Amino acid sequence: MNQPIRLDVTTAHQAFTDHAHFRYRGCAPDPDQPHLAAGDHTVPVTSWEAPDLDGGEAPAVRTAREQAAVEVCVGCPVMVQCLAYGASLTRDGKLAEPYAVLGGMTPMERHRAFVAYKTALQEMPQPAPARQLQTDQKLVVLRALAVHTSPQAVADAAGTPMRTANWQRSILVGKLGLARPATRMQLLTAAAERGLLDGVQVVPDDGSVPAVPRPPHRPRKPRRPAGRLTVVALPEPGPYEPARVPSLRRSRFTDIAGQLAFDDLAPDATIRNLPTRARVLEAAA
Repeated sequence: MNQPIRLDVTTAHQAFTDHAHFRYRGCAPDPDQPHLAAGDHTVPVTSWEAPDLDGGEAPAVRTAREQAAVEVCVGCPVMVQCLAYGASLTRDGKLAEPYAVLGGMTPMERHRAFVAYKTALQEMPQPAPARQLQTDQKLVVLRALAVHTSPQAVADAAGTPMRTANWQRSILVGKLGLARPATRMQLLTAAAERGLLDGVQVVPDDGSVPAVPRPPHRPRKPRRPAGRLTVVALPEPGPYEPARVPSLRRSRFTDIAGQLAFDDLAPDATIRNLPTRARVLEAAA
């Protein structure tokens, strides 16, 4: 199951202190100058924890102190074990060391990682009841997946279209409480733990076969070539000359019975004197 896991405080602290290079850690006091770190004689041993001051320390001072401590942590031989201890949780689900620089991470960085860890746990899908997994179609697809690795072969063995088989595989991933990028072997292992593959011989793979195959790649339609841009050279600046626009020639319709031309009207003609459409039709008749 792809779930984030953190060690408990006792196990992480024991692995940290029992390491062969624990005594050579960078934050240990220097034998000759106990107030300075063994990893860097310019860094005080108090740089890994915030000082107990009223009102705290200035942001610039805190940043410089934590940065100096992190630089020493990078070259520490037990940095990985120190970080595991700094990320360990107590019985009530809290960080063991919330205020110290551990494993090359500042307290703020470790708190952000802890929040992301809790968010991942909340978003992790929960396994569904057995009755939702023991449907005929899901069991047929699951047992076909145990024998075959090709999506088409799985669909043929299950007697369903490949689209239906892939959809059932996606549902099985969620119902078994697995993350989306699960592999075929992870899906089959979780199904075997739930007793869904009793009596079925699983054909293993190299771990690269996904539990849910990717959809087939559809080639994109070729785009139409864009029209070529015509570059027009601007004229050289010179004296302004008004543009001469040729007048449009208008041709009059002829040979149409009843057509009325404005040239045929008398100067004192008014709208009242214009013949109506009925009169024009009568005259044409």
